[in-house]
Amino acid sequence: MEIVKSVASAVTFLLDPGKLWTRIDTITGENFRTLKGGRFMLNETPLVDASLVPFSNLYIDNKSMTFDAKVQKVDTGFEVDLSKNKAAPLIANFIKKYNEEEWQISTNHFNSVQIKIEKKYLTIRLESIREGDTNIDNKNWLIISFNKSCNYVQIKEPSIPQKRFESIKAITLDHLKLRVECGGRDVWAEEEHSDESGYSYEWDLDIQPEFQELIIGLLDIGIQSQRKKFNE
Repeated sequence: MEIVKSVASAVTFLLDPGKLWTRIDTITGENFRTLKGGRFMLNETPLVDASLVPFSNLYIDNKSMTFDAKVQKVDTGFEVDLSKNKAAPLIANFIKKYNEEEWQISTNHFNSVQIKIEKKYLTIRLESIREGDTNIDNKNWLIISFNKSCNYVQIKEPSIPQKRFESIKAITLDHLKLRVECGGRDVWAEEEHSDESGYSYEWDLDIQPEFQELIIGLLDIGIQSQRKKFNE
């Protein structure tokens, strides 16, 4: 049996409950994906169109995850180091429980959630998705990013031009209510509104109950990791 070792230094979690895709996609050292009505499977081709294969013998402790899969017809053992990112064990245990409990993704909740947690950086993208409305003017999303270039918040509300702030004063999470307080001016504001300073925004998460504990945990870890960068 071949052995593949990887390190979950950065983790990504994507929940898309829309009727078009209906999927959860995660990167925790390896790429796992589940589609509507199915179990989590290993994606053996994460850089191109997904090729999903089943895995077995999943074992998780606080520092590592091991499992077996047949990759390109070769029996392969996987060893994933989970110790480099606090969020990695949360996602690994979620994958295990999802398969054991035979959960399925419901399309009756309307928030798409994407969270990427790295050693120094964080990206949160929330979007309200309702089928049949493709007009971008009616879209609603919130993006919070701490990256190598800058820190910013982008807010798109229905029928209102998108806002962008490049000073983040605070982010708080109260169960399913995420609140972000921005400083400075909206850098995309029209000239007559360019002197307005600061903005607060709240997002009430509409998430399937089975997934709430994981998403709250990931958001909390991500927010705590960036507190030193808040411009209080």
